[in-house]
Amino acid sequence: MVKIIYFGIPGRAEVARLTAAIGKIEHEDKRVDFEEWQKLKQEGWAPFGQLPVLEVDGKYLAQSAAIDRYLAQRAGLLPADPWKAAQADQAYFFCEDVWQTLYPSFKIKDPEEKVKARQELLAGALADKLKLLSKVIEGRAGKFLTGDELSHGDLAVFCNLSTLKSGWLDGIPKDVLNDYPVLKDFRNSVAAVPAVAAFYADAKNNDDIRTTGFRADA
Repeated sequence: MVKIIYFGIPGRAEVARLTAAIGKIEHEDKRVDFEEWQKLKQEGWAPFGQLPVLEVDGKYLAQSAAIDRYLAQRAGLLPADPWKAAQADQAYFFCEDVWQTLYPSFKIKDPEEKVKARQELLAGALADKLKLLSKVIEGRAGKFLTGDELSHGDLAVFCNLSTLKSGWLDGIPKDVLNDYPVLKDFRNSVAAVPAVAAFYADAKNNDDIRTTGFRADA
């Protein structure tokens, strides 16, 4: 039995959720709120005391990258060719570089200052990262990062771009990807994959973040 344990937001578990769904891995998608997590945390089963956690037959695995790669291998989304797998990993881990530019803004308490800081990032460090990602994706040889087969790297890029355009981050506009047509088209290509579209058509994934950010553009 496989259980993905995380909060209700997409966050650091959405790649795992998508991977399990696409790979038809029988699993439980356990979504907890902060109060419930504080109680569960006291039980001591989370390896590093944080979420997400993947439970497999009573064993626990932490860290989203480890979880995603494990599930990708089971789901057939981890390229068998070592070079293609490395290409998928390259994009997967670069998504964290993108978010590193935004992390300091989460500590800003004043709403107006937070919005101002993120708007500055959109004109500076964040824009630089998105341009680099766009260049890599534009140079791909196929529909997806490693060709015409979907990988965990594609899902990571999709989830991170979708979060950026979802409206969840104050100061980041919903049309942010209009300035990056390659990224916008790529995100829509992944969103249009039947299994991905079906995941977001499910009523449990009908919240504002997913409805606005994770479905294919109309």
